[in-house]
Amino acid sequence: EAGQRAQCPLAFALSAGDLAQLARANTYSSIVMWGRSAYRPEQSVETHFRYYDPHDWGAVAVKFPHNEGAIVRYTYSTFHVGAPDRTPRPPLSCPLGPDELVRVSYNGRFSSPLGEWRYEHTVFNFVLTERPAPEMFLAEPVRQIEDLADLR
Repeated sequence: EAGQRAQCPLAFALSAGDLAQLARANTYSSIVMWGRSAYRPEQSVETHFRYYDPHDWGAVAVKFPHNEGAIVRYTYSTFHVGAPDRTPRPPLSCPLGPDELVRVSYNGRFSSPLGEWRYEHTVFNFVLTERPAPEMFLAEPVRQIEDLADLR
């Protein structure tokens, strides 16, 4: 199963329907691949509710301090990222300019009350653009933030 997990792509093209849905405010594309479904991508467009920070997903947040771009920030916590414990780890951030792709990738291990483990590899691809395109996430990222632990 580890070999299958390692073959999962870090980005996907968007369908025309996804692009139309993403034009609405506070939406994002989500793709989940589970071992129980042979790592087939399950894609959906989700709404990020306004009563939360609309640009914060736990370990990853995007801030807009000025009109010309944004700042992508990754903050490690065992709650959002999982084991092994990587503290003390300062937050990592990088700029996101117009039409640039920034990728944040991290992994972790979580346990259930029954003692079973699950592994997660989470990838965020951010593009700040006025011209969304189906393949915008497939380009090589201009900048990356990675926090990939050895999960043996």
